Amino acid sequence: MHSVRTITFSILFLACSLGSALSQPAASTPPANRPPPMVLNSSGFEDGGVLPSQFSGLAINPESPPLSWANAPVGTKSFVLQLRDMEPIRDKNFVDVIHWFAFDIPGTATSLPQGMPTVATLPDGTVQIANFSGKPGFIAPGAPPGTYHHYLIELFALDTTLPLTSTAGRDQVLAAMSGHILGKAVATFRFHR
Repeated sequence: MHSVRTITFSILFLACSLGSALSQPAASTPPANRPPPMVLNSSGFEDGGVLPSQFSGLAINPESPPLSWANAPVGTKSFVLQLRDMEPIRDKNFVDVIHWFAFDIPGTATSLPQGMPTVATLPDGTVQIANFSGKPGFIAPGAPPGTYHHYLIELFALDTTLPLTSTAGRDQVLAAMSGHILGKAVATFRFHR
């Protein structure tokens, strides 16, 4: 009888000890050695702020804003950039109003200067396809008076260059990017006349 009590007590003691051990917080493990995320900035506007008029439809000769980025993923061969107005509904559908779309920006690049030329192909290999007006390169935001429109700039890092020309449509470029995106960074601004 004494041995049965001893065994029972031993089992209860072990169960309590195990329960106590399980309720203790696990020792913190150091985070994985992750690279910092890619970031996109502009010296021409504050992220989330109002776009200065020199980059908008209010200017006589509007220019594209300067952009810079850091922390591109290892293996980046090229970048794709798109600038779109998030507000308008055109033709009662989901078509985005694209103000700027460029691909094959060299993987070694870390910036785009203010006032990018509005041509289809640049000397460094960057390709600019048609914006919503049908012309290559940047077209200035010109949202009407009233509520601010929100604009999104997206920069994608790819592990390849794209086998397309400036006659490609946005949907073709997005399809070609699929399976090759290593990273993404975004910046936003607001504007209305």
